[in-house]
Amino acid sequence: MKSIANVVMWTNRGVVAIGAIALSILPLIVFYDVVARYLFNAPTIWATEVSIYILQMLVFLPMGVLVSEGAHVRSTLLLDRISSHGRYVLQRFGLIVIVIFAVFVIKLGWQLTIHAWSQSQTSATLLAVPLWIPNSLIPIGGVLLLISAVGSLLCPVNFIASSAE
Repeated sequence: MKSIANVVMWTNRGVVAIGAIALSILPLIVFYDVVARYLFNAPTIWATEVSIYILQMLVFLPMGVLVSEGAHVRSTLLLDRISSHGRYVLQRFGLIVIVIFAVFVIKLGWQLTIHAWSQSQTSATLLAVPLWIPNSLIPIGGVLLLISAVGSLLCPVNFIASSAE
């Protein structure tokens, strides 16, 4: 079980590092675009599109990290009113639902990515980014979510989160 926790921990650390870099770059891109557009009357052709792709990455990749750390948004109205055993059962049930959801995200995201690849789809902008690249973030995020949910089912959530320290 310790090896499962280590895989989840190192995967999460990598995602957090990528997210930190992306969050550092995103405001710089937006700032550059605003300055270029309003001060020099020379808007960029790439800043908005790249910002959207970075934002897409920041939505899909950290899903697993949030599951491992128990940081997803949730309603605690019921959880606060039941016994610790009932809370445990509900949390386990929630993780099973997340596993099922992750499988669907992987399957449908993979189909979307393969379709974009096979049709040679590109973005309808001057950058003409092959759409399989940003689409691939969906199944990758699904795999990361699946890894974290299965890891949380097999190991206590606190164990994975405390292993990172």
